[in-house]
Parts: sequence; structure tokens; C-alpha cells
Amino acid sequence: MEQVTLYDMINNPFNFVSFRLIFIYTVLLGLSVSLVLMFLYFTTARDIELEADQKIIKKVEDLNNIYLRFREQGLFNYIRRETSRATLDIYRLYDSDDNYLAGNILTELEDIKNNDDGWLEFSYKVSENGKDKIFYGRGRELITPRQNFRLIVGRVVNDEKVLKERFFYSSLWSILLILFLGVFGGYFLSRNFLKRISDINRTSKKIMDGNLKERLPISRGKDELNELSSNLNDMLDRLDSLMSNMKEVTDNVAHDLRTPLNRIRTNLEITLMSNPNLEEYKKSFEEAINETDNLIKTFNSILSISKVESGASDLDKSELNLKELIINMHDLYEPITEGSGIKLNYEVTENIVIKGNYNLLSQSLANLIENAVNYGSTNIDPTINVGAKQTDDKISLWVSDNGVGINDQDKEKVVERFVRLDTSRSLKGSGLGLNLVKSAVRFHEGKFQLIDAKPSGLIVLIELPNCS
Repeated sequence: MEQVTLYDMINNPFNFVSFRLIFIYTVLLGLSVSLVLMFLYFTTARDIELEADQKIIKKVEDLNNIYLRFREQGLFNYIRRETSRATLDIYRLYDSDDNYLAGNILTELEDIKNNDDGWLEFSYKVSENGKDKIFYGRGRELITPRQNFRLIVGRVVNDEKVLKERFFYSSLWSILLILFLGVFGGYFLSRNFLKRISDINRTSKKIMDGNLKERLPISRGKDELNELSSNLNDMLDRLDSLMSNMKEVTDNVAHDLRTPLNRIRTNLEITLMSNPNLEEYKKSFEEAINETDNLIKTFNSILSISKVESGASDLDKSELNLKELIINMHDLYEPITEGSGIKLNYEVTENIVIKGNYNLLSQSLANLIENAVNYGSTNIDPTINVGAKQTDDKISLWVSDNGVGINDQDKEKVVERFVRLDTSRSLKGSGLGLNLVKSAVRFHEGKFQLIDAKPSGLIVLIELPNCS
């Protein structure tokens, strides 16, 4: 897999999702800010123009009233009086031949623009300290009916024009600054993000090469990358544990299969080499059949566990009576326990009806009783108790013995597949008994505990939900 480098980032940052996302968000932010600033610009410019236009319209109305009362002479006198003081109002009076008569604009108007709405926009020059300065104006035209005098009335709009230009260029530079900071900020943020991604990719490559002990780096903070890395590390821990268990299971399966197969082969070879009679042949075949039955039992246990853990559809639940089940198991195993000098008791007095899988529960009880026979019969007076009781919220089912029990450090380990505390593996069994019980309890949505008995021994307690 080709790794991403900072060199690639510098050459073409758009190759990376983080930079593309930041760039897109920056552009969207720039567009949003642009729309807001454009709205503010146009509304501000319109308000400024409306305020100036209202003053001009009021002035035109006043001048029109003066003309109606005093005619051209009244206009002339009013203009002379108004222009004798400093004002932002503009007056320029022409006669019928367009000769200048009065006003505060001594130079000719330039760049005159007649708008459709009757407004005039123009410019004019004023000499200040020997230099011509350009002023801008906006106004309306008033023509007298009698002598055709033409009066231009307006206001200087330099300040308004400068304000609008400043607002426009400030908005433009603000947008450019947002884009600049966004893009370059995204670039530097992407470099930091890319470094973390590169570390994850580098570690992932080591894991892919077979080093399952490697773990993804986690930095300070609780962002998405750290959460992802933490989840992946937990997954790798689980995989590493499963691989270790698989190796152990494989070794145990190989041993548990090789030993009985070797016994079968050795027994048959000895039988063939010893010139046996019919009885010896029969005995040899019976031993081979017993070993084969044990192998089949091991495979059946594996299949049962796999069915339970995969949720096989043929594992149905039906109503069953735990009291009958326990008595049946007691009757089945009592001859075996008596032959071994073990007392088998059952402790159930009431009918307890539950909804469960009969085969799984009976197999679980059988496994627990056999384990108690094999490992719990070391006491002088060995006893095995099988019982059940019912409360409002749960049903308890147990098998106890007074043997040596199980050390606390081995209780979690002993329920795994093919795990046997008999490291020499000389005793009968496949190491699947408790694992099958654990799977059966999980199938019935119950709990499974290994509890130390007093003064010695082990209690295997199964608690199932009481759904009645």
C-alpha cells in the first residue's frame, strides 16, 4: 500500500480529504460572508442615497414654492443668500441661453448623467491651493415656465461616495482575507492531520505484515481519530487473544486426537502381531470402538458449541420440567457414580417449568456431573448434588461436589475450549464440557458461575431468567 507523505501534501494538497473539506468549508464561508456583506453594502448605499435624495426633493419643493410667489427674482435672491455660507447644497442657475447666472458652482458641470427617474449625476472641479479637486454631485433640474431659467439643485455626495467605496473595498479585502486564512489554515491543519494518518498507516502496515503486537498511536484529546484508534486497538487485542486461543486450541485438538488415534493404532498392531484368538480380537475391537466413540463425542461437542454460538435455527425452545430433567439425569448417572463410590443426590422438590432447549440443558448437566465424577471424587466421602429452585425473578440450577475445587486464577480459563487443568491430559475428557455449559447458558440468556464450596469442592451455579 502506497503511503501518503508530507511531500505529496505540499505538491498537491487537494489529494487529501481533510484539505478538500476545509477548502470547501472556507469557500462556502466566503460565499456566505460575501452575500451578507453585499446585502449590507447595497442596503447601506441605498439608505445613504435615500437620505440625500429626500433632502434634495425637499429643497426642490421649497424652491418651487419660492418661484410661484416671487418668480425668477425670488429664486435669484434665495440662491445668493444660500451660497453666501458654507453648505453641501449645490445651486447653479442658467438663463434661457444656458448662461451662468448664480450659484456656488463656478465651473461647468462634467460627466452629466440623466437617469430615467429624473435624477442627475455629475462632477465638477474646484481649485484648491492651485490644484483642481473633483467633487461629485447628485440633484434635480427645475425649469421656470416664464423665462425658461434652468436651475440645478443638488448635494455634494463625495462623503457618501467615499463611504460606499471604503465599505466595498473593506468587504472585498475581508472576503479575500477569510479565503486566505481558511486555505492556508486548512493547509497547516491538514499537515498535522496527515502526520497522524501517516502514523496510523505505518502502524497498520506493520500489523498487516504479521506483527499483531503493534498498536495504533493515540494522542492526547478525545477526537474522532483517537476514538477510532482506540476501537481498532481493542479489536486488535481481541484478535490477538483469539489467535492465541486458536493456537492453544489447535495444539490441544492435535493432542486429544493424536492420543486416542495412536492408542487405536497401537492396540490393533499389537493384536495383529500377537496371533490372537477370537476373544482377544473382540476385546481389541471393543477398545477401538470406545476410543472412536470418544472422538465422535469430542466432535459432537464442538459442533454443539458452534451451533449455539452461531445461533443455529434448529435450536428451538420448548416447555420442559427441570425436576423431571434432574431426576432423569440422576437415574442415568447413579449406577456410574455408585460404581465409583460416589453418592449422587438430587435437590429439587417442586415442578419447575421453563422454556428452553432440552438437549442443551441435559448435555450441560451431563457434562457437569461427569466433571464432578472425574475431578470431585478425591474426598474420603465423595458426594455430588444436583438441584434447582425457583424464585420470582430467576431459576437456579446447580451441580456441586466436595472435591478439591478450582483455584480462583483458573476459573476464567477453565471455561475456554480444550482447556484442562490436568496438564498431562491423562484423565478422560476433551476440555469442552464447561465451554458447552457456558454456551448453553448464554443461549438461554442466563448467568454461569463457579463458586467455592465449603469446606471444599466446587459449586457450578446456573441462573436462568424466570419468564413464567
